[in-house]
Amino acid sequence: MSSIKIISGDLGGRNIKTKRNRNLKPTPSRVREQIFSWLRPLKEDLICLDLFAGSGSLGIEAFSNGAKEVVFVEQNQELYNTLYKNCDNLSILDKVKLYKQSAENYLRRTKETVFDLIFLDPPYNKNYTNLLLPKIISDFSKTGTLIYIEESNFNFSDYDKNLKLLNESSSGNSFGRLFEVIE
Repeated sequence: MSSIKIISGDLGGRNIKTKRNRNLKPTPSRVREQIFSWLRPLKEDLICLDLFAGSGSLGIEAFSNGAKEVVFVEQNQELYNTLYKNCDNLSILDKVKLYKQSAENYLRRTKETVFDLIFLDPPYNKNYTNLLLPKIISDFSKTGTLIYIEESNFNFSDYDKNLKLLNESSSGNSFGRLFEVIE
């Protein structure tokens, strides 16, 4: 177990625990800093979804920077426990929602929730983005929703009718891209 710092906002400078393995690498500080520089200032009353939340670094960073509501979805029990402890240690458990289930189940079972900001950072080489993005766009977003996708093999051209690329960067094999839903 290692830890990373929350980089900005009300919780900036506090640590959260992370878990590393070959399929999971927490979003590094410099990448989170880049993402949130793209997002600033966060819209008031922003509702955020952190799918494949892992340790929760992206959603916690959004909460720290003023998101009104953050929903975390994590399937892996060990990662969920770490996420829960992170939220508890930061005293935000009563201000966020945590779901221990797969992203697919969450998207299938959840109704009538539209998000302003969605983080989609699935495990590497699993093709979850292409599997889930059509449902996310049709049922969980609106014009103007921002979607951050971090994946190595995502083909943006498949979605260019629905998404406008706002920013992108790369770190190792992974590409981070910020899109706006344009429907």
